[in-house]
Amino acid sequence: MTLIQLRTLISIAETNSFTLAADRLFITASAVSHQMRDLEEELNIALFDRSTRPPTLNGHGHAVVERGRALIQQFDTLVELAKSPGEIGGQLMLGCVSGVSSALIPEALARLRASHPAVRVSIEEGLSEALSHRVYRRELDAAIITALPETDPELKSILITEEAMMVVAPRDCPYSKWQDVLSSYPFIRLNRRAGMGRVIDREVRANRINVEEAMELDSSAAVVGMARAGLGAGVVPEGRLRYATEDEVKVMPFGNPPIHRQVVLVERRNNPRSDLSQLVYDEVRRITKEKSNSS
Repeated sequence: MTLIQLRTLISIAETNSFTLAADRLFITASAVSHQMRDLEEELNIALFDRSTRPPTLNGHGHAVVERGRALIQQFDTLVELAKSPGEIGGQLMLGCVSGVSSALIPEALARLRASHPAVRVSIEEGLSEALSHRVYRRELDAAIITALPETDPELKSILITEEAMMVVAPRDCPYSKWQDVLSSYPFIRLNRRAGMGRVIDREVRANRINVEEAMELDSSAAVVGMARAGLGAGVVPEGRLRYATEDEVKVMPFGNPPIHRQVVLVERRNNPRSDLSQLVYDEVRRITKEKSNSS
């Protein structure tokens, strides 16, 4: 078994296609097929179910991919260490929810580049649950997400920051209770599949509030914009209120008692790139503290 074969097998698993894996690796689909045939012959076991078209990974194939990802990560880390002895370096695949990636990550990466120029970070945006699953499957080294109610025991979460959830409504809103606001105005919902969306939905149901669904958005900044335009009311993290001034919207704490969302870094417990994710965590954590102290 070679590293080339492992990388090819992992690419097939990630693309669900021999052809797309070939495109990613800049080789022919025929070369991909030959590599997989040779690998199966060497291991003396089938890795694919060829009764389907295209062939799909069977249980043995998924097991080899799982172990292979860890080996590839360890090998790549070793190569980076060899290139820069005595200096932390390497490639980190980091997932991030959109609000954090736009607000904190650029500054954190700029600081990281200045202090550790041999560290390279690739960013992929997504929803909290999806990013958490990708970390579990070793497709990402770590992710910065909204804390989920439940995570796999193979994953660990490290708190970055905590912020209040706030109801945001049109500026002429006459109500002083958040329950009255959400039951009286069209409800501008954050994506209910996202971590924050689930937190909001759970609290609304717990308080038995009947809301009039108006729209469902991925961006909390967009929710603030809709409320500012008088189109309804929604719930956002306190930090997103910078997208509107106090005289443009009405704001009040959300939840009974008021609830907060937690932003965490999640990674596997045996993450071979934990030293790199820790560097990113330290910078993001430092920036959040600075912003909190200055506000």
